[in-house]
Amino acid sequence: MTKTEPPPYNIGDGLGWGLKYFWVCFNDECSFFVEGWENMRVNYGKTASYRYVCLPDNGESAAICVLSYDGLKGGIIEEPEEE
Repeated sequence: MTKTEPPPYNIGDGLGWGLKYFWVCFNDECSFFVEGWENMRVNYGKTASYRYVCLPDNGESAAICVLSYDGLKGGIIEEPEEE
């Protein structure tokens, strides 16, 4: 899981994410991500998938739509390595 800034868009209630960061799985071999491409194509006619997300304030899990393998990677928060 990688610490990532929420995207500037939101879906649903229009209130935004209300978080400074969340944890995103960027494992491109994860079955959730891999199978998401076919699921989105078959059920919604879209070229997209989704990634697993964990919300830090309450530990809830969610899915977030991505349109490419690089989706959300621009929001990765790089933190200094501990010594």
